[in-house]
Amino acid sequence: MSDFFDIKDREFQEHPHAVYKRLIAECPVHHSEKYGFYAVSRYQDVKEILRNTGLWSSKFGPGTAYADPEAPNALVNVDPPEHDFQLKLVNKAFTRQSINALEPDITEFVRNKVAEIRPRGHADLMQDFAVHLPLFVISRMLGVDPADGPMFRGWVQELTMGVFGDGDPAVIQGVQAEFAAYFTNEVQKREKVLAEGGTLEDDLITRLLTAEVDGKRLEPARVLGFISFLLVAGSGTTTMLVCNTVHHLLENPDQMAKVMANFDLIPPALEESMRYTAPVHGLFRTNNEDVTLHGVNIPKDSKVMCMFAAANLDADQFADPDRFDVERSAAELRKQLGFGWGTHICTGAPLARMEARIALTEILSGLPNLRADGPAVQTAPSVLYGFDSLPVAWDAE
Repeated sequence: MSDFFDIKDREFQEHPHAVYKRLIAECPVHHSEKYGFYAVSRYQDVKEILRNTGLWSSKFGPGTAYADPEAPNALVNVDPPEHDFQLKLVNKAFTRQSINALEPDITEFVRNKVAEIRPRGHADLMQDFAVHLPLFVISRMLGVDPADGPMFRGWVQELTMGVFGDGDPAVIQGVQAEFAAYFTNEVQKREKVLAEGGTLEDDLITRLLTAEVDGKRLEPARVLGFISFLLVAGSGTTTMLVCNTVHHLLENPDQMAKVMANFDLIPPALEESMRYTAPVHGLFRTNNEDVTLHGVNIPKDSKVMCMFAAANLDADQFADPDRFDVERSAAELRKQLGFGWGTHICTGAPLARMEARIALTEILSGLPNLRADGPAVQTAPSVLYGFDSLPVAWDAE
C-alpha cells in the first residue's frame, strides 16, 4: 500500500483521525518506506505487543531512534526483570501518598495562575497557563529551584524531538549536556550530605537515591535517566491533556454545557479526551525475532510503533469512536490506551490526572463564558498531538 501515513506531515498532525481510521480498516500493519518503521493501529494488536515483552522489547527505546541498550537507561528503555526491579524502587519514591500530598500546592498554584490572567479577558491557554503547571509540579517534586522551570521547558522540547528523530542533533546534544550537568550537580549535593551523615529534604531525587529493594539501590546514572524520563513524559503530555480537553469542549458546546452543569463530569471528560486524541500518537517497541502480522513480515530488530491514539478509535472497542462524549461509559473509558498499557503503563498517570483535574476545574470555574479566540497552532514534536498555542477569551471582571 502507498505510504499514506507520514507521521511528520502537517496534515496528519492537524487531522489525524482520518488517517487512523484508514490504517485500522485498510492497513493494520503499515510500513513507512520513508522512515523505515512499522505502525500497528488495531486495538487488540497494540495490546498484544504491549503485553508480550519477551518478543517486543523496549531496550532500543520508545522513539524512532535506536537507543543504546547498554547505557544506564531507566524504565521506559528497559525490559523485565530489570524493569520490574526499577519499578519497585521508583514506586517506593513515587508513592500515592507523596502524589496526594501535592494537591494543596497544585491547587494554590493553579488558582493563582487563573487569577493572574482573569482580568485580561484573553490569553494563550497553552503558553500563559498550561506549560507552567507541570514544570512547577516537577520542580516541587524534585526539590529544585522553581525559577529554573523555563530552562526545563526548553530542554523538554528538544529532548522530546531528539527521541523521535526531530530537531537539530547539535542542539539536542547541547541540551543533553546541560541537563546532565544540572542534575548531576543536584545528585552529587545529596550524595555528599548522605556521606556526611546529614539529613536531606524529602524530595524525589533523594527518594530515588535512597530507596532499596533487596538491598539494591538505583545507581546515580539511572537516577538521572529517570529524571530525564519524568521531565519529558510528565510535562508535555500533561499540558496537551489540559489544552486538548478545553479545545474539545469548545468545539462541542453540548458537551461543554454538560460539564458546566456537573463538574463531576470533569474526570470522565479528561479520560474521553485521552481516548479521543491521545497526547502521544504512540511509542515504539523492537521485535526480538521475525514476526508476521496481518500478512506483513516484520524483520527482527525493526522499530514498530504501537499507535495508542489509533487504537483508541477502533470501532471494535469503542461505540461511535469519532464522537467526543463526556458521558461515555466508564467501561469504555477504562480501556483507553492514552497512558499505555501493561508493564510500561505510565507511572505518572495518577499525577497527570490530578494536575489536569485541578486545572480544568479552575479554568471552567474561573474564566466565565470561555470561548475560542483565534486558530490553535499544532505542536512541533511529531509524536505528540496538541498545541503550541491555544488562544481563548472569556468575560473579564
